[in-house]
Amino acid sequence: MKRVSGFGLLPLLLLAACTQPSFLSSGVLNSPTGTPPGGLNSPAERATARQPIATTSADQWQPPPDPVFVDESVAPSSILPSKVGECADTTITSITDRFGADLTPAKKGSEKGTFIRFSNSGVQVSLVKERSIVRSQVFDKVNMCLVEIPKGCPAGDNRGRLYKTTNLRTGESWSLPNDIKSCSGA
Repeated sequence: MKRVSGFGLLPLLLLAACTQPSFLSSGVLNSPTGTPPGGLNSPAERATARQPIATTSADQWQPPPDPVFVDESVAPSSILPSKVGECADTTITSITDRFGADLTPAKKGSEKGTFIRFSNSGVQVSLVKERSIVRSQVFDKVNMCLVEIPKGCPAGDNRGRLYKTTNLRTGESWSLPNDIKSCSGA
């Protein structure tokens, strides 16, 4: 049988001493934060106290919250125009056919139209493929102006509003409504 020296057990003894509850909580009463021996009870107390991990029991320790970064380039660039003649600069967020699929070359008799979304929550739709929109790209900056509001629409029904949009990269413009159908009152 192999004989074990006292030095071979030293790492094991150190590990046992470091994991004992008495060793971990020995500095609690003398801690600079003045944490009570029972620990922190509410999440607010845990968040405000800067306590070392070793002095908090496992069931009470909470990691710090993740930092919140605000990327202003993703936020809506402007509000959707609400009065005739009002304009807003915004960005194209998607270009698809009316059914949400990628724009593909149209086969005879299968026109799927065009649907474009903007970062200011605006949309425009067409029953045919609009060449000026097809030449546009996602993330292009555009200027969007409200040209016409249908008459006799009930409050809150914004369908049928006509917008003229100019792509600032290509210089091309198009005028399309925000829905295929007009409001229910018109």
